[in-house]
Amino acid sequence: MNVRDIKTSIAASRLGFDRYILDLDCGRLLVDDKEIVLRPKTFAVLRHLVENPRRLISKDALFAAVWPNLTVTDDALVQSIGELRRALGEDGARLIKTIPRRGYRLEADVRTLDPAGPSSAGPVPIPDRQPQPAASARGKLIAPIILAVMVLAVLLWSSLGSDWTFPSWPGLNDRPAIRSSEIAAKPSIAVLPLVILGDNSVKEYFADGLTQDVINALGRFSALTVMSWNAVFPYKNKPAHPEDIRRVLGVRYFVEGSVRQIGDRIRVIAQLVDASDGRVLWSARFDEALADVFVLQDNMTTQIVGVLAVRVAQTEQRRVSAKPTESLEAYDYVLRARPALQRPTRANNVEARALLRRAIQLDPGYAAAYAALAETFHIDVAMGWAQSPGDSLGRAEQMANEALRHDASEVRARIILGRIHLFYQRHEQAQAEIDRAIAINPNDPHGLAGRGNILLWLGQTDAAIQSLELARRIDPELNAIDRNSLSLAYYLKRRYDAAIEEAEINVRQTESAHFSRAVLAAAYAQRNQTEDAARIVTTIRQLDPTFNPQDFGTKFLNPVDLERLRDGLRKAGL
Repeated sequence: MNVRDIKTSIAASRLGFDRYILDLDCGRLLVDDKEIVLRPKTFAVLRHLVENPRRLISKDALFAAVWPNLTVTDDALVQSIGELRRALGEDGARLIKTIPRRGYRLEADVRTLDPAGPSSAGPVPIPDRQPQPAASARGKLIAPIILAVMVLAVLLWSSLGSDWTFPSWPGLNDRPAIRSSEIAAKPSIAVLPLVILGDNSVKEYFADGLTQDVINALGRFSALTVMSWNAVFPYKNKPAHPEDIRRVLGVRYFVEGSVRQIGDRIRVIAQLVDASDGRVLWSARFDEALADVFVLQDNMTTQIVGVLAVRVAQTEQRRVSAKPTESLEAYDYVLRARPALQRPTRANNVEARALLRRAIQLDPGYAAAYAALAETFHIDVAMGWAQSPGDSLGRAEQMANEALRHDASEVRARIILGRIHLFYQRHEQAQAEIDRAIAINPNDPHGLAGRGNILLWLGQTDAAIQSLELARRIDPELNAIDRNSLSLAYYLKRRYDAAIEEAEINVRQTESAHFSRAVLAAAYAQRNQTEDAARIVTTIRQLDPTFNPQDFGTKFLNPVDLERLRDGLRKAGL
């Protein structure tokens, strides 16, 4: 039987592997006659692995099979593999193997089954060679190093090497964990970057900022799951099929549209699409004076929420409807500063600070401008640019508090304060600020990840994983520090494949993520991959000769967690 015959046979069959049944006709995974619910893209990954049992399947081959002709990041595949392993429970790590830097392999024999029942029709032959991906099936997307990476890098690396730990304050340990199922049950939506039409009179930063503000406004409705700007950025100026959007982003709905400036007026044409079948559920044209851009945002957000028929609390509606500034010019300065904050260098951080100070001069009560200004001072400390780190952190804290004095619902200011509190070991205040941020915007990935970080050090590893995975669900471009925390949490749960996945992404995308190299070495050692562990140890000693393994991870509250980490470091040769 040749490869084509095998594929034809498989396509018409139910496939059995281990104690599971893959029903290809119905798109279901079964165990003991019960369905295990998988998202379509996760099912497609499993299908490709099952159709090629016991063979190494490269990442490129999986991208070509599951995301054809679409540029996505490694996170999309990592998330699907993680979901698949969790769905298979205790069998996940045994059946789905990661081959570092190469791909994945299904460790099971596969048999075709009679459609009427589970009787075996014999094992599926292994093709002579692995299917090759299309040449242009996947492009590499280099994720921008977002602000949180810079803000957190110094904080986490220094705290990993300190001797302080988190106390167990009242109410935190018994706080119910965030469950992914709760988010999955909500209507999920993505707002794709608005397309600029006309003679380019609309600046790119303005169109992007308008999209970001609609995302942030929708994110404040607790009845919705809203994907972040990082999640939708790959679709900028790249048309995609609704089915691709549904599979890659895991959403039920998406908003797409265009923006055009005509004189002193701004026009947005938008539509809400059901990603499952491509039906347009709502469309509208918004035409406002440029000075009334906030009215346009409010009307657009309110209509989308109305079409989705979600429950809206009065406080949520008030927050969304609040006008951030009376000065369009001040708003423009804030939008111009955002790209510099997302990809900071010494020069553009200085430029962003000047733009934000100009915004505050125009509107001394503009909370978002103060919050962004606080970020610039925090970046100076994280990047080592500050002559006096203490003074810079003090100014960051002052600006964040000033933002909250003008608008208590300024989410970014609360998260910045939370990070500053952690730096100064003000743990209760840090948790309080992050909890307030999540209460205001339940879809803010930085807040969710911040909560996961604290739970990790407190020893609540399962809850930490749930919160960090939730943040990654909303923002696939999880920043380096939060991804390291997720990797470390997986390591503590002995999920070494998943720990290696996250750590490898970190060191590939962020060269300075030495903390992930330490976790990577420990995970390799626990898997008895001594050569890989030795290679990482050599790199650590070259890049960070002052690394002290005795200090690394000492802020774990649970001594069992610390010993588990040190056990891996010892085995790795550190």
